[in-house]
Amino acid sequence: MEARHYLEKFQIKIFEDVVDRTNYRLNVTGGEHRPTWLVRVSDWQKVPGKEAVDGYHTISYCWEQSGEVVKNESDDGNEEYSLIDNGKHCIVEGYNVAEAYVIHSAELSESGESVDDQEDGESVDNQEDSENEGEEGNPHNNFENANSVNKEDNEDNNNKDNEEDSVQEGSKDDSDSDEQKELSYTDYVTWCVSTSESASKRYVTYDQLLQQVCKDFQIEYVWYDKVCIDQADNEAKSNEIKQMHKIYCNARYTVAMVSEALLYDLNHFEETVFFCGHKAQHYFLIDVFNSCWFKRSWTLEELMMARRILIVGTNTNMFQHSLHSTDIPTTTDTLSNILLDFGAAEHKKGSVNQALSFAHFRTSTKQHDMIYALKNTFSYMFDDMEVSYSAEIKLVFDDFYRHVATEDLSILCFGSNGTLDGTINLKSTMDKYNLPSWTGVAGRHTQNRVAITTGRELEYYIDDTMLMHVTTSRYWKISITPYEHGCYSLSKNSDEDPSDYLEKIDRVGSARYNDEWTDMDTADKDTVLVEWLLYMQNAVSSFMTHYHERAGGLLTHIRPLTLTEDCEECIILPILLESHTPMQDQPDDNVSNFVVVDYDRSYCLPVIRECTKGTGRYKSIGIYYLGDRDVSWQPSIGLNYYIGRQDINMDDPGEIINALFENDCHDVPKEFIIE
Repeated sequence: MEARHYLEKFQIKIFEDVVDRTNYRLNVTGGEHRPTWLVRVSDWQKVPGKEAVDGYHTISYCWEQSGEVVKNESDDGNEEYSLIDNGKHCIVEGYNVAEAYVIHSAELSESGESVDDQEDGESVDNQEDSENEGEEGNPHNNFENANSVNKEDNEDNNNKDNEEDSVQEGSKDDSDSDEQKELSYTDYVTWCVSTSESASKRYVTYDQLLQQVCKDFQIEYVWYDKVCIDQADNEAKSNEIKQMHKIYCNARYTVAMVSEALLYDLNHFEETVFFCGHKAQHYFLIDVFNSCWFKRSWTLEELMMARRILIVGTNTNMFQHSLHSTDIPTTTDTLSNILLDFGAAEHKKGSVNQALSFAHFRTSTKQHDMIYALKNTFSYMFDDMEVSYSAEIKLVFDDFYRHVATEDLSILCFGSNGTLDGTINLKSTMDKYNLPSWTGVAGRHTQNRVAITTGRELEYYIDDTMLMHVTTSRYWKISITPYEHGCYSLSKNSDEDPSDYLEKIDRVGSARYNDEWTDMDTADKDTVLVEWLLYMQNAVSSFMTHYHERAGGLLTHIRPLTLTEDCEECIILPILLESHTPMQDQPDDNVSNFVVVDYDRSYCLPVIRECTKGTGRYKSIGIYYLGDRDVSWQPSIGLNYYIGRQDINMDDPGEIINALFENDCHDVPKEFIIE
């Protein structure tokens, strides 16, 4: 993580590096593909892509932050948007991070000018600067306690979701809707006043700001959509959109402009946070995951296609690469562990569930782009990627989901999107499109790559009305129980104090952190369920909502479910969802950098329930968690233990699913129609 630039909502402050990673960054390479057009940074001119012999870079930014967005009505009645850049972006030079790193928020006058820009030269009133003065007033302090369930155990499982899951629903929803407000420039601009007397400012356009950033990072050629795509030529625009995945995955690295990301205190570089390295990077990542940039559909696709990323924040920046595509150690976060260089792990293709776990909570100014961005992410599934903004939006959504579900049933690998008390973590932006239950839009998909194996003789297809037809003679019909302390608890309306239960969860989690594992053979039922709660949360990033207890079985045979709806009876389909969780090693005990050495495997099955008894119509509602491949420290969590056989070849998923359903073969195949 470098401290080089200051970008406070279009303000950029320039100062010397605190940590120099220049050689590594300058020597990374890209692919052979070249875009049709690039921007030559030296004079900011559009040139043929082939001119960039030594490679190029790409820009990723939130469009709304590059100027004032104006909504217009087109001749055909469709909403169109244009952007006005009034040159209000500010470059601050002479900024010394060691002497003046405290940032004061400036008040805005009614005209939108910052107080320090007003002619009378009045100084800014004392602002609350506690966020920059250590622990007590820092806006991120509450984050460390946000996941109160087993914080230590979560950290020991790579903390991969902590920062991203801390995103709150207070951000502006800028997807198209009848209720959408016109976007205001000041909605995204927060002016600030530098405390450094030596600092000087100059106001520029967004293009000039980007040119300065590229020059400072020794970038010679860059792909920037505003210049490289002829927005007036619909055919050219369509062709470039179809190539977006190639453009970003072949770049040397992507420069992401994330103005909300800050360095709050220079001393935070000295405060260790295990997986992030230090507190400065920890807070920086939280800002990134709460930013406008991280909530957009196209920037998600750009991030997932990028080999590496340079995030330029307010007064520092961070360079990151994927843990899966290189043996160079780096810190562990959602970027390096899941998103960057999507699909680089193992078979070079990510699974559908991974992308949807983020995409279902993203927005776009144009509704169609929510799908076109996803199509680029899964370009290998689409031979002919048609791009038409005049197409009926419902058809665009339906065609995409029908296609990806036909190609990859990992779309069924999702669970509850709620916490233990039923609070929704993130609100889906896909609700209004009336998507079928099997898309997982009512919950949240798991984030690790999922491999699919279906049972023998299982057949499925999706018809023109978006009904999924699954025909199989092998399935379970089971009774399940709501978890007593979960969101569908029978006692959730009681007056019991939850603190005792939360303390028990913390005790179990702390014991795990100290390598002290519960003896499941002798533990009471409540303790067994706590263990499964933690296992499920760490394996699939969802809380247990129900559990299955075999009639006359041992407590160690209990298995958890995470569901989007409450029910007493459900169907388990013979579709093995094999989740690949990266196992990481720390080459240097003194440095918080890691490499992926292998992949652990967890196993789930999709769950459906009947809508109305006797109708043959069902809803997809979540997953049944079977266990892990090898859990020597707690054998009852292992899949072999659950099946009751030790002779199964765990490298053969077909053999696993046959063993799971060998005693549940019905005489007549049944068709399940999933709405």
